[in-house]
This record gives sequence, structure tokens and C-alpha cells, in this order.
Amino acid sequence: HYSDFWADPGRQVVPKAWKDHTVEQKASDIETFTSDSLKELLEAGVDVGMVQVGNETTSAICGEEDWDNMATLFNAGARAVHNVASERGKTMLVALHLTNPEKTDTMKGIAKKLNDSNVDYDVFATSYYPYWHGTRENLTTVLKYVADTYGKKVMVAETSWARTMEDGDGQPNVVRPGNNDDTSQYPATPQGQANEVRDVIEAVANVGGKGIGVMYWEPAWLPVNVYKADAENAEQVLAANKLAWETYGSGWASSYSIDYDPGVNENNYGGSEWDNQAMCDFEGNPLPSLNVYKYVLTGATEAKKLDAIDGCEVDVKEGED
Repeated sequence: HYSDFWADPGRQVVPKAWKDHTVEQKASDIETFTSDSLKELLEAGVDVGMVQVGNETTSAICGEEDWDNMATLFNAGARAVHNVASERGKTMLVALHLTNPEKTDTMKGIAKKLNDSNVDYDVFATSYYPYWHGTRENLTTVLKYVADTYGKKVMVAETSWARTMEDGDGQPNVVRPGNNDDTSQYPATPQGQANEVRDVIEAVANVGGKGIGVMYWEPAWLPVNVYKADAENAEQVLAANKLAWETYGSGWASSYSIDYDPGVNENNYGGSEWDNQAMCDFEGNPLPSLNVYKYVLTGATEAKKLDAIDGCEVDVKEGED
């Protein structure tokens, strides 16, 4: 991520140690950090096949918003990957990770800038969350354009779907009722989750041979202790969770992160905001939706079963049984 903390589009914050560095110094920092990290991973026995240089870097990376400066940093990371791969006799793909594929012209423009700036990368990757990022048809259109025009491999680096709208730990979820997210495409069930993953995989497969895959984020993010707002012990469970989040860093942010990220304050750090999108239940048991990764390859035949009932109403008159 080249960040002290999160690096989503609103958080391309310069690492504190690099705060006063020039673009050239940041490039050197990135190259050294990438090289050292890769060597440490390889020496530990990790078989690295692809390295993502930056995270959701549509508009900035390490505080740099000027395109020429961004290209310099991308190339620094890519150079480190290629050099380490060459030294070890390995093949490692370099992926650049963008987001907001619904902004079709922006994505096409970025692909052109990457090409014109001679950024040395292999995979054009994007996040795709149906709540926010437009249609799957447009996703295919954008990725196919990049693949056909510039010969790049393409992929979805992040996707997910809520398997429930319940909150499992007392920290409000990113996707929740009344939050103006588009949750109409699929039911908030494990089957809905499986359907979403299947459809996104198909959208990438429809690109053709350059479409290499889909990654889910975040399938294993569980509550520490399961919280139910209407339970008698709700306050005690929430207090125990808050203590664990702060002590062990088991939530999305502890208070210590306030020093790193201007987007974190005394009112919003805490637990998991994605626990309802994990591919396991709140107790950690794997959900049937995990089978989607097998079934997209093998196919599946199963008896139809009731999945969800939407908009159920019962009208009664006072006095009736």
C-alpha cells in the first residue's frame, strides 16, 4: 500500500517517514521498500506471482496527484518487482490497482496515460462493488477496452456482497440499511453473495483471455465477540469488543491510527465495518457461498430452495384470531 495505514482513494497519505521527501526520494523509498519486502517474503518461502503497486490509486499515490509524479512512483515499484524477479529467476506480474470503473472515460484516460508515460506494468486491476460501481456490463466494457487497446491483462482486485444486513460486532457496517447503497441487485443472503461473485467472475471472463480473475475483499473479517443489539448482555459484549479492538488491533482502526490518518478521529475508530460481507457467519463457520469458486468451474445442479422473502406484510383486524 505504501502507506502507514489504509490507502483507499481518500487516504493516499504520505508515510510519516517520507513526509518531507521529494518525488525522486519517494521513488527511491518505494523501490527499496518493495525490493526488501519481496526478498523477505521469498526467503520465508512465499511463492509470489503478482505484486500490486499501490492500492486504489485512481487519483493519487503517496500524496502525489500530478500524473507525471504518479507515473514515476508506479515505475519505481514496478522496477523493484522486475529486478527481484529477475534475480530469483521467477516471473512476477506487476498489477496497478484502480477503482470507480463506472467512470468509463476516466478509466480509459488512465490506461492511456499509463501507456503514454511508459509505465511498466502487466495487469490493469480495478475494484468493483455493485453498491457503488455501476453495471457489470460496463465493467466488462472498460476492462475489454484496456485489454484490446493496450494488451494488458485485466482483473477485479476487490469485490464483495453482504450476506446479511445485521451487524455482528457493534461497529456500524459500511453497507447497512438506510445508508443509500444500491443493494437491489441481489438478496442479502449467502446465495445472493454467491450470485454476485459468480456474475463478477463472468464479467471478467467475458473480456476474453486477458481477463485473469477476481479477488474477494474481505472474506474472513469476523467479529471478536458476536454482538446483538437487542440482547440483554449487549452493553457488556460491546465493551469487551472495544477493549479487544483497542488492545489487539482487531478492528478496522484503533485510536493509535489517529496519528497516521486524518480520516480517523475519536468518534469513528473501532471494529469491523465489513463483518456482514464475510464469507463465513459471525461465529466463523464457512458459508455455502464459498462453493461459488468451485461451481464456476464445474457447474452445479441443486434443488431450488427458498432463499429470502422480501416485503412480507400481514394485515389483521383487531378482534380476529
